[in-house]
Amino acid sequence: MNDYLFKSFDPSFSNWGTAGLLNMPSARLQEPGTIALSFASHEPYSRLAGVAYPFEWMEAIYQYTDISDRLYSEVFAFSGNQTFKDKGFDVKFRLLKESRFIPQISLGFKDIAGTSLFSSEYLVASKYYKNIDFSVGMGWGTMSNNRISNPFGRIADRFSTDRGAFTGEADKGGTFSTSSYFRNEKVGLFGGAEIFLPQIKGLRIKVEYDSTNFDLEGNKKQELDSRVNFGLVYTVNKNFSIFGGRVRGNTLQFGFSFKKNFSMKSRNIPKNDHKILDSSDAIKQA
Repeated sequence: MNDYLFKSFDPSFSNWGTAGLLNMPSARLQEPGTIALSFASHEPYSRLAGVAYPFEWMEAIYQYTDISDRLYSEVFAFSGNQTFKDKGFDVKFRLLKESRFIPQISLGFKDIAGTSLFSSEYLVASKYYKNIDFSVGMGWGTMSNNRISNPFGRIADRFSTDRGAFTGEADKGGTFSTSSYFRNEKVGLFGGAEIFLPQIKGLRIKVEYDSTNFDLEGNKKQELDSRVNFGLVYTVNKNFSIFGGRVRGNTLQFGFSFKKNFSMKSRNIPKNDHKILDSSDAIKQA
């Protein structure tokens, strides 16, 4: 019966729309020419992401996030009970392609032209070992979690200074705050693994250590019981996947993703050319 279930070793999508684990990214990218739609929900966030891979070394994401614990405006007459909506743009670049002994390494930027509510940068490496894809990285901004001193501080003192407040104000969105990139006194370390189950085709397990600094997100402080997140992904077919899990040690999450590669042409292309009959064919048809 397993022969009828689709088996996929392609990277799956995270809660942020990027190819990754749950809340944390990996260094992976989908095939160039792929367009994807990803949805994930875990309180207080519901996030819809459109993802594109114009090149084999680049991932681009446009996100729309509903934040249920924050109102759109403090003026009730203006927005009533409408919850806050955040729009953002993310990119990820592959710096080094995986080889036999070298991991794949990618550099990513989150919320680079939005309200900066989720603004962060990260450097991550991923390496396959048999049926497990391991990832480890470090993050700035909302991925900092104050673990180790910022290594970029050895290059220039400004990298060890505060990058500024995360206001999340709509009128301050749409700009590139390049002066804040890679700035933090501390950076966060994260890691995890995506485990493909060879006996259950289409199913994989995800586990990660989450470096998110939840004090910088949303309006209310997120209750945190654990930084170890875990979940399951089931690949229904080569285009559609569903996933679910547990984050922050106290919150269930679920979602789905749909992708299609528009650069790959079918090998079985019907020919519409009319057959040219020779004299022998004409005799047979007569």
